[in-house]
Formats: sequence, structure tokens, C-alpha cells
Amino acid sequence: MTLTTRLAFSMDRHPWLMIVIAGAGLSSSCKGGGNPAANGTTGGIGTATGGNGGRGGVGGGVAGAGAGIGNPRATGGGTPGLGGMASGGSIGVTGGWAGAGGIAAAGGVTMAGTGGGPGGVAGAAGGGNADAGMGGGAASPCSARAGLRFCDDFEKAAAALTAPWTVQLNGVGTVTIDSSTPAHSGTRSVHVRGGDNDFDTLFVFHDTSILPAPNGGFFMRAFMRLGRPMSDKHNTFIIADLAAMPGGGNVVRISEDYGMLMYTVMGDAHGALSNQAYYNDHKPGVVFAPMTWVCLEAQFDHGGPELDVWVDGVEVPDLHHTDFPLDSYDSLRFGFEKYGGPALDIWYDDIAIGTARIGCD
Repeated sequence: MTLTTRLAFSMDRHPWLMIVIAGAGLSSSCKGGGNPAANGTTGGIGTATGGNGGRGGVGGGVAGAGAGIGNPRATGGGTPGLGGMASGGSIGVTGGWAGAGGIAAAGGVTMAGTGGGPGGVAGAAGGGNADAGMGGGAASPCSARAGLRFCDDFEKAAAALTAPWTVQLNGVGTVTIDSSTPAHSGTRSVHVRGGDNDFDTLFVFHDTSILPAPNGGFFMRAFMRLGRPMSDKHNTFIIADLAAMPGGGNVVRISEDYGMLMYTVMGDAHGALSNQAYYNDHKPGVVFAPMTWVCLEAQFDHGGPELDVWVDGVEVPDLHHTDFPLDSYDSLRFGFEKYGGPALDIWYDDIAIGTARIGCD
């Protein structure tokens, strides 16, 4: 598909868009799990205003010698008093420095919280689960799970991507490792900056030990964060194709158009909107809120064929098709391929590939 063809993308040119299938619009974001109100009991928790545990209740609660109860969900950043080390565990959220006020003596797991603090810490007895927090880190997005073949949280990437990643540019856009913008997990994510005059600003996964998958079927998960609202023009975020013929064959492009999530297959030969009834009800389908981490999962099954999409763990019915031809893909490209614009800053994190659904946790 040439650039001219992409820019000419319209309802009149693509009768497949007129197929009407009842669908539901979705708009949400993937947040860290856990029970932010749970507290450990061993050793007690210091009060918010002082006492044996010192000033630790604000921003995480600090355990002291006594058994006062702090406020683990308050914002701010408390500091430990004389009793400073929690033996039962407490929780810091919304920027509270829980590392200073709530370190578990046993069984605790530190996670990142909003605002850059070390986050909450789970205790051993009656232990509270740390809240990852809005915009903070997920619990273990690359932890071992059934069918997982590959996962990259980009925490080991210093200044640039390395194998199995390569960068593909057509224009002057940039692909960099970003440690200044809140990542989905940890402190690093991939920042793609595609300008108004750029076409391809992509980073490419190609590892023959992972793809093509057995029987040509696999699942992909990526966390995405758009720097602007979704465009009513057609542009692409994720491409599944063959490394030997990029953009050829039954290439799948997961994209934006009409202000919602959609995809095309084999150029514009096949495709679907996330609300296929859009031309009747004029309602958007799946819309990614800007500056919010969103979990996108997709299934690519050459043997079915089957193509399916989930957003924040919820299937998008109008993007589930078993009637589109698919290839046994060995390349995944992430970033911004611009046809109609406007320019876009987009962040990617915790990209995973597996032979079973990976999930957003």
C-alpha cells in the first residue's frame, strides 16, 4: 500500500467499513492492582500524628513500638520516627515515600508509586498489597506466566534499543529510551516522536527464535500512552508483517481512524472499526485517553485464521474476525506510521509475546 493510497483512506473508497455489526465502545486505562487499604498487623503501625511510630502515617505509615494506626492512603511523604521499620507492612500511594515509612521486615515487595516514590510495601502478617497507583508501576508485567515467550520492560536499556530491536525511520522522527516521563512499570519506556513531516517512526521486533510462532499463532501485549487525543485521520501504531517483505502480504495495521481504534489487513482490502456501527450511530468505539497508559492485547492466528483485540483486558467484539486472511508473521513494528496526522508522541512499555493470552497484570 503506497502513501498515496493511505492518505486516500475513506468510506467511499472502502465499502467494508459499511458492514454494520453491533458493538460496544470502551474507554479505560490499565492500573496497578492490589488492595491499597490492607495493612499488616505484626508490630503495629505508627500514628499519623506521632507517638511511638513517629511521623509516618502520612504517605505510607511507619510502624513503631506501639500499635497506633496511621493513614496509609493519605498523600504526602511522611518520615519515620523512633520506631521507623515496619514489621507488619503498610502502604504508601500517590507519591508517599513508603520506603522511608513502611518497609516490610519479611515478605514485602517494593513497587513504584505515582510521583516517583518507591511506592507501597507489602507486609508479612495480614500483609497489605502495594497499590501500583495511577501511572505508577504494574506489579510484575514481565513475570513468568503460561505461554510467555518474550517480554521487555526496557529497564536494561540505557540510551538506545539493542537486539532484538532495530529502529526504522522514514523522516526525522526519533525513537529514544525515556526515563523522565512516568513509565508503565519501573522508570524507563520507549518514546516515539513522529512529526508532521515524518512517515515511519518505528522500532521493530524480529527474533527468529520467537517468531514465527508454532502454527503461526501468537498473542502480543503492549502498554501504550498517547500524547494527544486519537485522530480522526488514519495512522498506525502497531504492524504485524513479514520481515522479508515489510508492508506486503496480509500485513495487519492496528491504527487510529475516526477518533477510535481500528485495524486493516492487506493494505485496505479488509478492516474493521472498534464500533462497526459508527456510520449509523456516529458513536466512537474504543478511544484511548491521552497521557494515560492503556493495555492493548492482540491475537494473530494464521491457522484459524483469527484476529482479535482486547483493551485493558476487555475484548473488543467488532475487532474479532475469523474471515480475514493472515500470514505467519515474524516481525512486529511499534511506533507511529503517519498517513493523515497530526504528529504524535507515543510511549510503549512492557511489550510481550506469547502462545497464550498474556494479560495486563
